[in-house]
Amino acid sequence: MARQNSPDFQQLLDGYITDDLSDLDLESDEDTEDTENESSERGESSDNSEQADDPCIARQRKRTRGGEAVTGGPGGATRVRDAAAGRNSSVKWDWSSTPFIPKQLSFDSSSSGISDACSVTDSSNELDFLREFFSDELLDMIVIETNRYAQQYLRGNAMTPRSRLANWTDTTRDEMYLFFCIMLLMSHNKKNRINDYWSKDEVYEQKIFGKLMSRDRFLQLLRVLHFTDNTIRVENDKLQKIRPVLEKLRNSFKTKFKPFQELCVDESLMKWRGRLSFRQFLPLKRHRFGVKMFVLCDCDSGYISDFIVYTGKDTEIVEDLQLGVSGSVVKTLLTPHLQKAHIVYVDNWYTSPNLLHYLLNENTGACGTVRANRKNMPKLPVVKRGDQIVQHSNNIMCIKWCDKRVVHMLSSVHKGDMCDSNSRDRQRQVVRKPLAVLEYNKKMRLVDKSDMLLSSVECLRKSIKCPSTVMTPTHAPPHK
Repeated sequence: MARQNSPDFQQLLDGYITDDLSDLDLESDEDTEDTENESSERGESSDNSEQADDPCIARQRKRTRGGEAVTGGPGGATRVRDAAAGRNSSVKWDWSSTPFIPKQLSFDSSSSGISDACSVTDSSNELDFLREFFSDELLDMIVIETNRYAQQYLRGNAMTPRSRLANWTDTTRDEMYLFFCIMLLMSHNKKNRINDYWSKDEVYEQKIFGKLMSRDRFLQLLRVLHFTDNTIRVENDKLQKIRPVLEKLRNSFKTKFKPFQELCVDESLMKWRGRLSFRQFLPLKRHRFGVKMFVLCDCDSGYISDFIVYTGKDTEIVEDLQLGVSGSVVKTLLTPHLQKAHIVYVDNWYTSPNLLHYLLNENTGACGTVRANRKNMPKLPVVKRGDQIVQHSNNIMCIKWCDKRVVHMLSSVHKGDMCDSNSRDRQRQVVRKPLAVLEYNKKMRLVDKSDMLLSSVECLRKSIKCPSTVMTPTHAPPHK
């Protein structure tokens, strides 16, 4: 008897078969080789190419039909119609080699910086800044859910007299603040085991932890720490266990600080090696395995303004058919900032002529590396090392430049000028690079810098609870 495919496998198979072949842009072997080497000096760009073949993204692409996009979220996936779908379908791309003059963007920076919604002043201390994000309202929610879960656990499990939870008492807001502060302090005083922080051994002893909270009480809170009501089930929401707290944090990040003109979009990876349906493997990231987040970062301050947790096909983005999944991520993150003359930097997983054209229509500039086989990209001849070829169409410039590798870039805000860099070649000659390349390398380091700062104060420990790991204070998307 012939083997029948399961519904999930058949859906995945149909997703690959029904992909629109008209989107494929065949090219010569030489251009294909250029595509593999197109990443700029920044290493993280190449790991994005693996995400294009992600089965979850393939399924998400299949779920979009006739200008309708499927978004996942609380309560399951909902189908919405994107008014912008099809907007770029009639755009003609006639690439020209004439001198390129970018469209001028007038940005008003008077409202940038700390917003009126943030109550901190020059005299505020570190605790005041912490309370702006971990507010009393947020801590009250965690306290309620932690106490609720502790009572549910005690009713459903028989406690022995020696059990640590046998003498449980409800926690309070002040105690929960103290609990998170101890976790922050642990990141600066790393020990092999949690018990070592309360050790009386003169090698390990640090009296501050015993003064703040007893060991048994800390372990009690750590055991029952909870963020949502288990009696309320939400279908098709992989972030249900942490959704209320996560949304409050996102809202705080977006409202407490207004970004300056230049922004960047990139991936950040939170370490997690346990069993998780949306765990990702990014070989060029420090932790490699973990929960991937798309983050929007302000280039001037390094502040992370917004983020989206990648959960596979149910990731909360509004998909635009003309932009694809990657371009839709950029569109979703930038929606509150459109029509304000911002400039966004993205890497080659997001960049496409259609994306830059859409952003330019929304009075937003963009710059980024791009894959040579993207739809509507021009066919450019071979270029020698140190030289570049510049073409433009629809107020968007395309650069093919050869250094150690061939780099393709798109920009709607830069000219095709070559500038002196701070590096020199083996003959001690100053290396000249396109202005767009220099600006891209400078701006795209901000997300990686945030990851670097987090790595120095991380306090992750082995856990079977992913929500607790996400809510570790030093691993929530940070501000600097």
